[in-house]
Amino acid sequence: MTSRLFRLAAALVFAAVLCSCGAGFYQRGFTQASAALVRPPATAEGPWQGSWKSEVNGHHGPLWCIVRPTPNRPHHYDFRYRAGWGALRFGDYTHTTPARLAGDGSIHLSGAMQLPGGLGNYQVEGRLTRDTFQATFRSAADHGTMTLRRPVVVGATDRQ
Repeated sequence: MTSRLFRLAAALVFAAVLCSCGAGFYQRGFTQASAALVRPPATAEGPWQGSWKSEVNGHHGPLWCIVRPTPNRPHHYDFRYRAGWGALRFGDYTHTTPARLAGDGSIHLSGAMQLPGGLGNYQVEGRLTRDTFQATFRSAADHGTMTLRRPVVVGATDRQ
């Protein structure tokens, strides 16, 4: 019995370490992107923070996203998300979608993505401007909204 408890405790510690490493890795990238963001932003690229909400069951949670051109894939963008729901459950995933930066700095988001962990295939539709990120998501069993804004950086100043 003691051996079994030890293995269980070791597995829980290992899982906690893996989760904290992933969160730390994403947080470092998000912090760097936030610090590098020119204010006021020139385009829709860069960091975003806000929330998602299911219109089916009312589930909701925090949402972060870093928007960047996809390396070596012209006219594609990576939307690197970190989403939370429930107590301490987070998922990190990147959605690569065809998109073009419009002349006004906006990006139209439209595409499908397979979420990790068997969470299903989602359709995403939205528009990002320099200051707003409004999108909807839809799957066979759920649909809802994502509303994000630019992160507040303490001590940040406008750079022209």
